[in-house]
Amino acid sequence: MANHQDGLWLGIATTAVPRHGRPGAHYRRIARAARRHNLRVCLFDPGRQADWSRLSAFAPVDPDRPDGEWKPVSVRFPDVIYENVYVHLAVQGYSAPLRAEARRRGVPLFNPMLPGKWQMIRFLQRAQLDHLAPETEALTTAEALWRALERWRTVYVKPSGGYGGVNVHRLELLDGRVRARADRRFGRVRTWERVMDRAQLASFIRSLRGRYLVQRGLRLLRVGGRKVDFRVVLHRDHRGEWQLIGIVPKLAAQDGVVTNLIAGGERWTLARLVSAANREGKDVPVEQLVKAAQSIAEALSHRYPTVGLVGFDMAVEEDGSVRMIEMNPKPARSLLDRPMLEKLAACQAGFAHWLIRR
Repeated sequence: MANHQDGLWLGIATTAVPRHGRPGAHYRRIARAARRHNLRVCLFDPGRQADWSRLSAFAPVDPDRPDGEWKPVSVRFPDVIYENVYVHLAVQGYSAPLRAEARRRGVPLFNPMLPGKWQMIRFLQRAQLDHLAPETEALTTAEALWRALERWRTVYVKPSGGYGGVNVHRLELLDGRVRARADRRFGRVRTWERVMDRAQLASFIRSLRGRYLVQRGLRLLRVGGRKVDFRVVLHRDHRGEWQLIGIVPKLAAQDGVVTNLIAGGERWTLARLVSAANREGKDVPVEQLVKAAQSIAEALSHRYPTVGLVGFDMAVEEDGSVRMIEMNPKPARSLLDRPMLEKLAACQAGFAHWLIRR
């Protein structure tokens, strides 16, 4: 393996390190943008390192031509790290040893671990931003859940640490019985539906594992009869300031519980969605969506100084009010178009340089 010591290194922690050839397009975008800040980029798998003083990594043969060939290299510990392992691995602690080593060395690492859904609600309360989230309670007993249903008629029961729409249930109170529906339950991508009485509701709660939340069912904007939410992606730039990367509308399948693409949702462009909504006499408050997302991101960066990337699933209710459904600390790049990805890469490289200088 080659030995490269020159210059400042941006290390990207990922399990998607190729053995030869070139890495994925977005890593090459970051490497191109990094050269504008005199940074060199290497990719490394944090779970396959035998010695933190020498990383087994992958880097461009010519740092000025990241679209050319890459090769295995041996590098010192980077000057800044972008932690980009899959969210389920991050939740399981895959990057925990890397994070600990970065702290020990005083090396900035973005993104840090961010609050789960319940902790996020508490965080918003402390930041006096809880008006931007739907009313939320911890799931405790069947009686408490029944009272929530009587109060709101429709609720969402979701795991505090979940992702990808897995185990998100919509419950509706219908004439003394409860209709429950989920798009992805326990990892299966297929519709699950039950109609339950109060006794069966208690059994349903016992079937859930881990901490769950009960959230008021939002009266989501509908276009073409389909519920819509908006992925709002933000990243900090070379000045440490939040920039809008893009807004991506997602439409649920007919009677769908979530808008996730794997659960039957569909991605639209913002222009298409706004045009379709206008034809139905409905407005999309784009500025309010961005302002709400930026307010939450600013509060997060005060509490977590190295947070750089966030994606919010935002809702517009039928009355025009804006709410945050949930935060995605690792929003999927697959939702973003080419200009958004170029801006994202520029911000990631710029923010890395800002962290080093700071």
